[in-house]
Amino acid sequence: MKIPINLNSLWCSSFAKHISQFGVRDVCISPGSRSTPLTLAFSLNKKFRVYPIVDERSSGFFALGLAKKSNSPVVIVTTSGTAVAELYPAIIEAFYQRIPLIVCTADRPPYLRNRGANQTINQDNIYKNHIRFFADPGLPENKRDKFNALRKVTYQAVSTSLYKNRGPVHINFPFDKPFEPDTFTHSIDKKIIQKLNTLNIPKSANKLDISTAKQINKLATLIKRKRKGIIVCGYNNFEKDFVKNLINFSNRAGYPIFADGSSGLRYGKHSKENIIENFNSLIRSELFAKHFDPEVIIHFGGSATSNQMHDFMKGSSAEKILINQFGDINDPSLTANKVIKINHQDFCITVLSRLNNFHFDRNEWEGQIRNLNNLVNKTKSFFLTITKLNSEPGIIHNLIKVLPSNCNLMVSNSLPIRDIDFFSNCSGKEIKLFTNRGASGIDGINSTALGIAKNSKNPTVLLTGDLAFYHDLTGLHNSQKFSIPLTIVLINNEGGGIFESLPISGFGKIYKDNFVVSLKLDFSKIVKAFDGNYYIENESESFNVTLQKALKSKKLNVIEIKTSAKLSKQNRTKFWKTAIKEVDNYINANIC
Repeated sequence: MKIPINLNSLWCSSFAKHISQFGVRDVCISPGSRSTPLTLAFSLNKKFRVYPIVDERSSGFFALGLAKKSNSPVVIVTTSGTAVAELYPAIIEAFYQRIPLIVCTADRPPYLRNRGANQTINQDNIYKNHIRFFADPGLPENKRDKFNALRKVTYQAVSTSLYKNRGPVHINFPFDKPFEPDTFTHSIDKKIIQKLNTLNIPKSANKLDISTAKQINKLATLIKRKRKGIIVCGYNNFEKDFVKNLINFSNRAGYPIFADGSSGLRYGKHSKENIIENFNSLIRSELFAKHFDPEVIIHFGGSATSNQMHDFMKGSSAEKILINQFGDINDPSLTANKVIKINHQDFCITVLSRLNNFHFDRNEWEGQIRNLNNLVNKTKSFFLTITKLNSEPGIIHNLIKVLPSNCNLMVSNSLPIRDIDFFSNCSGKEIKLFTNRGASGIDGINSTALGIAKNSKNPTVLLTGDLAFYHDLTGLHNSQKFSIPLTIVLINNEGGGIFESLPISGFGKIYKDNFVVSLKLDFSKIVKAFDGNYYIENESESFNVTLQKALKSKKLNVIEIKTSAKLSKQNRTKFWKTAIKEVDNYINANIC
């Protein structure tokens, strides 16, 4: 028995059903005519949570935040034309952070391309430099083999995004009119619809191949011989099981952990004995670089936040080994000796099994690094205690102190993440830290934070600067539209604060006219336009009270703090000088 259908609708409905079998639940959709069949397919399928977002750029970053928090792919749907290009910044960020996104773009039929047709651009593999998979299934056809081909494309896209080569994937869907399901274009046997094949869900591989096992055996032998080693952890959404095994590995090998501020390893209930959170102070000392040059550096996660760490890596004679599941070379210093292609959790478990029966003598070198870290910690704690809120390091101190346990902290790029890296102490609080350190851009920060908040039951705080906040004002609408509570700590240093720390700041009028971009905006009116609560604070005690109040709110809250970029720079410089002097004095007294 044949029934009338709209082929576009059946095509997209089949695609959406296949996607749902992978457990994908979140879909971000920007309105558009050409994407109507995709929009209806996901909206009518009750297995999906659909987020309609007008601004495609915001939609992309909101999806990025959803995927960061859930660790599961998120679908993005958009229409044809420049709307497709608006997604690109979020796709780039997802590519470098290996965040799974399934980007579905609607397109005009091939015969309309390069013919002057409205809203028609070349979308063929448009993101080719920043995706893990691309497919164009072609126009829908009323043929069983075409539906099977669509099924295969779906399998390849989602399995790539999830397991094989984790990250964003792109499927470009050309459609011809009509789009609406009640405008019938074909008839099809009902039994064929019922027999559309289902997908077999792929499983990630968990066995070591022979070459990887040999590399780990060699590394275990190296660790037994070379007792001066460090573990470097850059940005990553590290899971609790990995942190536990990493601490065990660090203790067993006697290798301290240089935990980047973006790694999140400074927070949580795990042991902090081997966490060196003040490494940025230590490595600024020439004496430290000379006397504590490691023999081995084992690196997990993304590259370091600070340029000082890159310089330290570059100047070190250590054998440097990167641990990365996909073989990514996160090494701006260009000095890594090898990459072991393995999941970081599997690596720790495997290398620990190789070290369990080996007796290690007490590692005095590791103990001295811990002593230096504690020494700097005392200096830093005193410095932060007397630093006022109009200096950015003081904001970090107050924020971490007041944040509740079991919360999310999204940190924007430029100065906020650097100050977290420089000044954030370890804490037993369960703070889940997120950053967009893939491409390190300031766009889409508000939207990313709101995506994280939407997929979490815990309170979410965004630490950001005035330019990043301004750059994604449309993203604030997501808080109002989807009733997402978010507390934003807005550092307003009148634009371009990070350039104050760069050599260009010495170029007078050119610097002031072209790099210091003072917005001169009344943020209170902007926040209220999105139905948010606005506060301005300049004292630590009142800021702490306001932050606690905001965290209890069920809506958008923005706490603006006006700071002096020059004063902040002066305070950082003063601290570095004091810390380096303390480190040098200790080394001269105990090492030299």
